Amino acid sequence: MSAQVHAARAATAPSLDVLSRLLRDPAGVAQRCREEDNLGQITATALVAITLGAAVFGGVIGSFRGGVQIGYAAIKIPLALLATLALCTPGFHAFSATLGRAFPLRSVVSLSLAAAARAALVLLASAPVLWLMFDLGLDYHQAALAAAFAYGLAGLAALGVLLRGLGAGKGRVLTALGFVALFFAVAGQTSWILRPYLVRPRTESPPFLRAREGGFGDAVLKSGRSSMGIFDEDLTTHEHSWEEDSYEHAPAAPRSPEPRTWPAVRAVPEAAVPAEGAEGAEGAVPAAPAAPAAPAVRAVPAAPERQEGGL
Repeated sequence: MSAQVHAARAATAPSLDVLSRLLRDPAGVAQRCREEDNLGQITATALVAITLGAAVFGGVIGSFRGGVQIGYAAIKIPLALLATLALCTPGFHAFSATLGRAFPLRSVVSLSLAAAARAALVLLASAPVLWLMFDLGLDYHQAALAAAFAYGLAGLAALGVLLRGLGAGKGRVLTALGFVALFFAVAGQTSWILRPYLVRPRTESPPFLRAREGGFGDAVLKSGRSSMGIFDEDLTTHEHSWEEDSYEHAPAAPRSPEPRTWPAVRAVPEAAVPAEGAEGAEGAVPAAPAAPAAPAVRAVPAAPERQEGGL
């Protein structure tokens, strides 16, 4: 009984032999997936390779900023890859069945994981080179291009395993194209949700996740329109980069009104008003003169000054 348990555990445990075959003989691993030969060991080894390889590569990407971003990127890149595979595998199975390649679901799962594991191993191999390039002083855009180049190499390695696993025959290329299209659509949106990965060093406190700003398709569409010189007029935010926070255009300051000038005034005393009773009837005792009232003033516009150079 213990021997059977030990054999069952060995059949589902990660294996260095499978790992080396992923590097040296990917066609043999793909054939074993198609023939359902020792799928448990292939699946377990692939999961370990994906987790470790993508985590190391993510840590190197995060080292461009340093600090907590190293841990953030080391968590999110394997998470994005595994989540994409989990969402795409049923679609892969449907594509293969529709196009005349009715593989069992477990074979499709193992083949997808094996392809992703080979891609993760390529990322792991490129991580030291990328780290050295960061240390030599790449700027942000150069670092993004270098990371994209590493992703491209990893994708080609995964595509090779996938094509070998599909085998020869009619519909092979069309099935592979369907796999690639579905994978890139789901991977793009998943990665967009989990961004940022590469962060500028001057960023004070990088967030684990950025705020939702549309979707991956919207970003691709806007980038394509911008590359052709077409910009949205109602766009109020622009991104410094694909890993930095956006800023808003400040509204233009209102123009202050021009100061109005008023004509100068000068005080002109009015004629004194005679006191009441000064011209009374005959024989009347004249009233005592009233105290002189303060002269009233009225505003008289001053004469306009002569303009210099005028007639």
